[in-house]
Order: sequence, then structure tokens, then C-alpha cells
Amino acid sequence: MKSKNSLIRKTYRSSIREGAFAQVYGNLAQIGSSFITKFLVLLGASPLQYSLLSALGQISALWQPLGVAFSHHIAERKWLCVWITAVGRFLTLFLGFALFFPNTQQGIWYILALLFFSAGFQATGANIWIAWISDLIPLSIRGRFFSFRNQILMVVGLVFSYTLSYHVDLFEHPSKALGYKNLLGISRFLIPQNQPYFLAMVFVFASILGLIGLFFLTLQPERKRHDGQGKSLREVFREPFRDKNFRLLLIFGSWWMLSIGVGSPFWGPFMLKNLQMGLFEVQLYNTLHMGASLLSFAFWGKFIDRFGNKSAMKICVFLGGLNPLFWLLMSASNYNILWFEGISSGFMWAGTGIITTNFVLSIAPKRNEQAYSGIYAAVTGLFMMSATLASGIFYPEKLDIGFRVLDPEQVVFGVGAIMRWMAIIPLMLVREYRSVPLRKALAFTFSRLIGWRFRVGKRY
Repeated sequence: MKSKNSLIRKTYRSSIREGAFAQVYGNLAQIGSSFITKFLVLLGASPLQYSLLSALGQISALWQPLGVAFSHHIAERKWLCVWITAVGRFLTLFLGFALFFPNTQQGIWYILALLFFSAGFQATGANIWIAWISDLIPLSIRGRFFSFRNQILMVVGLVFSYTLSYHVDLFEHPSKALGYKNLLGISRFLIPQNQPYFLAMVFVFASILGLIGLFFLTLQPERKRHDGQGKSLREVFREPFRDKNFRLLLIFGSWWMLSIGVGSPFWGPFMLKNLQMGLFEVQLYNTLHMGASLLSFAFWGKFIDRFGNKSAMKICVFLGGLNPLFWLLMSASNYNILWFEGISSGFMWAGTGIITTNFVLSIAPKRNEQAYSGIYAAVTGLFMMSATLASGIFYPEKLDIGFRVLDPEQVVFGVGAIMRWMAIIPLMLVREYRSVPLRKALAFTFSRLIGWRFRVGKRY
């Protein structure tokens, strides 16, 4: 028992150290980063290209089964995971080369192509890592493991993102630098024309940090595999599809990711262009979002371990459909409700992030988690990719609903909200043996909360 606990503690330490570097890298130089979005805004990307950028994050999920194939006959997966991930992080060193193309459109397509391969290699490595970590962390504490890990990583990523976004905005508003720019003698450099070059340096910095973080990944313990390697690869991939419950989860996950993909390319550009927010304000929104996530990770970890992923996901489905509706009320002259939405969506996505990783692992047979996870990510990613591409291809016109005119992006957000709520139907069909009905879970949670408030009030 002591050796088992020691192994888990060592896994915690090494995973958090590597994850901190990976979080900073992802916040700065991966698909979904506001720095990547800002870079494309400066280069003049079109709605279709934003859709492609968002879709690339899901196309990369199609690479996940390669992780199963590459590691199928290998007992030790550590170094395979490290080297494949390293290739993906190395490629983003060269994002800034887009500035040297004679035509900005050529530069944008170069960025998209580079991110396609970078995300693909990292998705392959992530699939191997999931199997690796599931062998080390017992299911009974896995929700708390991911929640605690995510809490620490989010704080680290937030500090770096906030600091660098402030410096990016100085190129547009140098007066905000006060005496800072004169102190360092860089006043001549702080002009709008140099902003893209500064972003290029941010990508180099992020990629180096991401590669350094892989050293800590090599310190993470590993259990050798001794089972499953006698099966053919075809049999490994066919086995999940024979599992009725997995097929039901796949239907839910596909619809959920389809609905999430509707409008996903436009959140960042909508803030930067339609609401006319600076990158620092975008990071302020991200701060509220991440702060809410940070404070709620502990709740979600305990809730999932106690009541199951299915009940937790029902809460996330409700909030997931509610949050996009807030965006229909915003305009460049008034977007105060955005700050409340950031808190609400941060709470929701904290739970969704843990559930997405943990749900499929909870229903997969022991030692088959990697194949189940890879197939689930590939299929659901394909659906989200389709939705993100469709958002750009079928980009709507403005819509007059009488009391206000909705921008095209807001029309898409509204459609996505309705589709998210509809995901509750396939979710009800999924069976999770250790799941507690939501009404009982909420009743227990509220009773504990009321009891805690009563004890605190009585004490004071």
C-alpha cells in the first residue's frame, strides 16, 4: 500500500510540473490561444479561415487512434509519448515565418498547415499519455486528480497569458506603459507595425517552454503493460464498437461536440472585432473564466467521484446551452454581461473538461482505456470539425428580430445554444453503473451546503 501511494504521489508531482509548462505553451501557441487568434486578425483572416482554425483542433483528434497503433506492441510507452509530443511542440517554433510570405493570405494558410501537423502529433501523444496515466491513477480518485492538477496549471497559465497580453496591447496603446517603455529604452519598438513580430517571438518562447516541460514528463512513473498485446490491432479497434453502452456514449458525445462546434470559431474574433475589445480585456474575460474554473475544480472533482460523470454532465448541458444566449444581448457599446457569462461558462467548462476525459475511461474495461479513448476522441472530433467548418461555410446574414439586430455570429451562437440543450436526450440513454441520479445528487449537495452555512452562522 505504501509503495502504491508513493507511486501516485510521484505521478502527481511529475504530472503537475510537466503540465505547468504544457499549460503555458498551450495558452500561447496552440489552437484556441487568443494570441494565435490575434495573429490571424492582424493578418486579415476571413470567417472561413477562423472556422478552419477551430476545426483543426478537432481534426487533430483523428490522429488519436495512431497513438493506439504506435503503442500497441510496446510495453513501455513513456519515450514514444515524449518524442511524438516533442515533434508537435517543435513545429510551432516556426509560426512567425508567416510574416515573411509576400502575400498575407499565403502566410495564413501556412499557419493553418503548420498547426494541423503540430496539433496532430500532440493529439497522438495525448492518447498515449491518457492510457499511461489511467494505469497509474485509480478510477476512485481520478476526478480529484484531474481537478487538482487543472487548478494548479490554470494559475500558472493565467499569469503568463496576462503578462504577455498586456505587452501585446502596448503596441496599440503605448501610453498605457507609463514610464515602463522609456525605462527599458524600447519606445521606438512599440509601434503597431511591430506587433506581429512580437507575437512571433511569443510563439518561439512558448515552444521552448513546451519542449522543456517534456523533461519533467520523463520523470513520470510508468507501469509496463503485460496484457492486450496479443490481440490484433483490428480486434483492438473493433472491441469498443461491440460495447452497446460505449456506442450510446459515442452518440451523446458526437451530438455534444457537434453543438459545441457551432459558432466555436467566432468567440475570440467576436470579442476583438465586433465588441472592439483589446487583447488585455480578452485576457480579463479569460481571467474570470479561469478563476471560476479554478474555484470550481475541487467541487467538480468531488462531485464526479461521488455521484458519477453522467449526473455532472447533466448540469453542464444545462449551463452549456444557457451561456451562448448571453452573447445575443451584447454589443460594442454594452457588453457588461460578458463578465457574468465568463464566470458561468468557467464553472461549466471546468466540469466538462474533467468529464470529457473521465467519462469514457469510467465505462471502458480495465486495460482497454486507450482504444476507447482514442476512438471516442476521433469520432466526436470529426463531428465538431464538421460543425466548425459549417459555421464558416454557411455564415449567415444579420437577423432583425424586432427589438434588436443580431450580428451573424450571434445568430450562430443562438443555434448552438438550442443544439446543446438537445444533447440531454442521448445523454439519458448512457448507462454509468456508479452514477447517482441528479435529483439525489443535488439534494445531498444542497443539504451539505445548508448544513455548512448553519454551522458557520452558529459559530459567529
